[in-house]
Amino acid sequence: MHLVFLALLLQAPPAQRPDSLALARQYTVWLYTGQVDSLFAHHPAEAQRDTTLRQRIRGSVDQLALRAGTETAVIEEKFVKRNGRTQYWRTAKFSDFGEPLLVRWVLNPDGTIGGIGMGPLSQAPPIDPQ
Repeated sequence: MHLVFLALLLQAPPAQRPDSLALARQYTVWLYTGQVDSLFAHHPAEAQRDTTLRQRIRGSVDQLALRAGTETAVIEEKFVKRNGRTQYWRTAKFSDFGEPLLVRWVLNPDGTIGGIGMGPLSQAPPIDPQ
């Protein structure tokens, strides 16, 4: 019986990792449309225990809308390593911001959100050397 189970387990397809580009784009849509609950739900469980997380997400949504307006054109999307972690960088033009804005998502290996950053492209933080 145990050998049959082991044989079936070995034949099972490997678990698929989430498509990080699709996830990052989805997170960005949720950020742009103020879907705080969706963003909250995609943080790791330990982050969700932080009682200020929803408020901080709401602050990011509000700051983006207040200071930058709406996205009008995507300039570039890429993945970089910063501090040893994978980040999705989306550079875009916005209706009320004079220069391109960089939205950065830190993605955990399981696809959950490890952090977010936003700011003018001219103030982009350094990335890890290649």
